[in-house]
Amino acid sequence: MSDLQIGLAVIGALVIGVVIAYNRMQESRYRHRAEASFKQARGDALLEPGVAERAPRIEPMLSPGAGESADAVSDRVEPIGMPAVPEKPPAETPVSPIDYAIEVSCVHTIGRDSLRQLLDALGGLGKRVQVLAAAPGGEWIALANAPACVTRVRLALQLADRRGHVTQEDLAAFQRLVAQWAEGVGGSVQAPQLETYAHAARELDQFCADVDVVVGLNVVAANGDAFPGAKVRSCAEAIGFSLDEGAFRFADRSGATLFSLEHAQSGPLDPDRIKTSNINGITLLLDVPRLEYGVRAFDQMVETGRGLADGLGGALVDDNRSPVTEAGLEQIRTQLRQIYVAMEAKGIPAGSGIAKRLFS
Repeated sequence: MSDLQIGLAVIGALVIGVVIAYNRMQESRYRHRAEASFKQARGDALLEPGVAERAPRIEPMLSPGAGESADAVSDRVEPIGMPAVPEKPPAETPVSPIDYAIEVSCVHTIGRDSLRQLLDALGGLGKRVQVLAAAPGGEWIALANAPACVTRVRLALQLADRRGHVTQEDLAAFQRLVAQWAEGVGGSVQAPQLETYAHAARELDQFCADVDVVVGLNVVAANGDAFPGAKVRSCAEAIGFSLDEGAFRFADRSGATLFSLEHAQSGPLDPDRIKTSNINGITLLLDVPRLEYGVRAFDQMVETGRGLADGLGGALVDDNRSPVTEAGLEQIRTQLRQIYVAMEAKGIPAGSGIAKRLFS
């Protein structure tokens, strides 16, 4: 072998080494980025679709705010066994306007250990990733509820939520991780083009900013004094509020939260300290995009606020401490209707499961 051939062989080996090192560096970088950008409580994020978290405190006014799944399960279910692959092909999955979805198909059953590797690889993405499996009947169901004969999985990365949107770099890294896992299980990958979804993520984030609204009404003492905390709690509970995870919430007959009650200045009311506290004002808050019947809920919140004001000897006021007027309330109703029309046109109806995922 000549010196030139030896030199070329050395250069080729170096190039391959650099490529391998770069790929490993990119995967490591992505894991760190995922943990920083999509930080959530670690656990069974893919087998346990997340329940919506409480939105950040927003001052009581009608203004832009800060983006859950009906399949949510309480316990992790391991995929076990290797029955025969079902003959009926999975049904087509409806296109979601808030997800970048990749499908992986195998000719054989995907084993439990392989699925576990997938969960571990994407664990840092938390609630922004959903994994569905093709059931024998053809429908797509949560992986936790899937039978043991899984041959096709669908991984969806949510494009945006109230923390912001994903970037094209995020999407590319997600695609690489899925492709690498699929190669290991002998599966084929169907992945959409990245550029279109990167643009869609930015548009979705702007849409969220436009319609993400929290409506607030305040109850303050008519003479400027503070309310005794014990009286606030007794009035709140008497009118229909109940404690839920340390917060006072007003729910409908099905148990879904319509609006909440907070301290006007310091946020959530502390149920342990409220009896010995003096409170200079309370705020009722309604999270608009998460409610299907927001105008109706708003009217109920107004009546509830008036009831609290009567019970406490206070007044119902806006953020400027001006008395609430019918003209002002009607203006809010008009804005709510406009928001709901916009959400419906976007394919994200207010109060739907997809809206609750997006505005969480």
